[in-house]
Amino acid sequence: MSILVPFSVYPTVNLTKGVIEMTGWMKYIGLAVILTLLQCKGDEKPKGVLTEQEMVNLMVELYLAEARVTLTGIPRDSAAKLFNPYEETLVAKRGISDSTLKANYNYYLQNPDKLERILDAVIDTLNLREQRAGEQP
Repeated sequence: MSILVPFSVYPTVNLTKGVIEMTGWMKYIGLAVILTLLQCKGDEKPKGVLTEQEMVNLMVELYLAEARVTLTGIPRDSAAKLFNPYEETLVAKRGISDSTLKANYNYYLQNPDKLERILDAVIDTLNLREQRAGEQP
């Protein structure tokens, strides 16, 4: 018989197990709070970010510029050398700095639903322009 038998009638409290279980439970609460906070800030647009329509117009111009350079038939590396200054000119005409353009790209990449709407609008605009160009004699 063990020396501890008289103590077996008392319920034991395992503080370590209780803290671990509470920490596991608190992890789920903390995760829920963090996810909620992340969802709340998603609607705010940083300063300097173009509207969806402005972004569509810019991207349409960039796609058309890229197509013009591609149609010249020059090698790809030379085409990139021609396109980069042209892209900078298009962006500068709109009063957008390089860092602002990158911030716009990052913002819309982090908001895929908005990016999808923008790309759909770009495709629709380019298709419409192609149809109109085909109708003209």
